[in-house]
Formats: sequence, structure tokens, C-alpha cells
Amino acid sequence: MEPKPFYATTPFAVGGYMLCSATLLIANKYAVYKVAAPSFILFSQLMGTAIVVKAFAAMGKIDCDALEMTKAKKFLPVALIFLSTIFANMKSLQYANVETFMVFRFSTPLVVSIADYMFLGRKLPNARSWMCLFALLVGAFGYAQTDSSFQVKGYTFCAIWYVIFCIDQIYLKHVINTVKMDSTWGRVFYSNFLASVPLVFTFINDADEIQALKDMSTS
Repeated sequence: MEPKPFYATTPFAVGGYMLCSATLLIANKYAVYKVAAPSFILFSQLMGTAIVVKAFAAMGKIDCDALEMTKAKKFLPVALIFLSTIFANMKSLQYANVETFMVFRFSTPLVVSIADYMFLGRKLPNARSWMCLFALLVGAFGYAQTDSSFQVKGYTFCAIWYVIFCIDQIYLKHVINTVKMDSTWGRVFYSNFLASVPLVFTFINDADEIQALKDMSTS
């Protein structure tokens, strides 16, 4: 059997995810710092991703599911949870520093691993993994006690993000296993396109965001 190319291996996937996640976190923090319009920034990202995926599918570079009402109804809860996760992420970055958010994020595997066991029938982590997970949790509490830039609003949005993110991780795995899609790119398209639509009404009805965009265009 021929060996897999490096881009199809687990280390490449994990490393790529880490790189994308870290750069997106820093980019979003900078974006909301420069333009206080998180809904508009998020809409631009999601709709832009959906357009790029469809454009590559139209050029025959990738396979992507067509937009169908049946699939859209089944994928809508995923999109809404996905949207809630990212929106809470953006609001967390608006009011809290990156280090605070990263501490919350580092401790999510503990909750997700238990939820995987309870709801998806997966194995619990081994002893070494438990030690690492609890070390992350202890570090998170320790940081919270010594955070010099503590803001109630920032920690509130981080806590909201934490709950929604854990739900998202479990429900997304459930949908992937139960809703048949022709390709992974189809899931990317459905998640981003359906999640972007409500944001149009969010930012056009937010006077602060409209003013922030006006200030950006005149600066």
C-alpha cells in the first residue's frame, strides 16, 4: 500500500488546525480592536468563506453539495450553534485579552472528552491524558485568580462561549454521523452560508456597529 502524502496525515491536519486557529484568534482580536463591529466582521468572514468554496466548486477544483432545502433544515441547528460560538468568541476578544480567552479554550477538552463518553459512546482518556487535562484546568483557575486586566463583561462572554463551544463540539459530531453530505466542503459551505444570513440583520440594526463602519470609512 502506498504511503499517504504528508498533507493527508494526522500531524499535518493537527498542525494546520493549530496554525489556522491561532492566526484567526489574533486576527480577530486585531480586527475588533480596529473596527468595533464584531457582527460585520463575522459576516464578512462567513459569507466570504461560503463564496470562496462555491467559486472553487464552480471551477471544478473541489466537490461541494448544492444548496438543498432538506439538507439546509437538518444543518440549520449546526449553523446557528456555530454562529453563536463564533459570535461569543468575537465578543470575548472585544472585552478580554487573548491570554484570558486562550485559558478558557485550553480547558475545553476536559469537558468535551467527558461529553463524548456520555453522549457519543467514545472512550474516556487514559491516566496520562487525565493528568494533562486537569493540569490545564488548574492553570485556568490560577490565571483567573491573578488576571490583572479582569473585566466582568469579558469573563461573562468567555463563559458563554465556553458552554456553547462544548455543545457545538458534541452536536457537530452527531450531525456529521447522521446527516449525509457528499463532501466535507459541503459541510463547510452549509455551516458558513447559513450562519452568515442572520448576521445581516444583526449588524444593520446595531447603531454602534454602523457608526464604527462609518468612522472606518472616513478615517
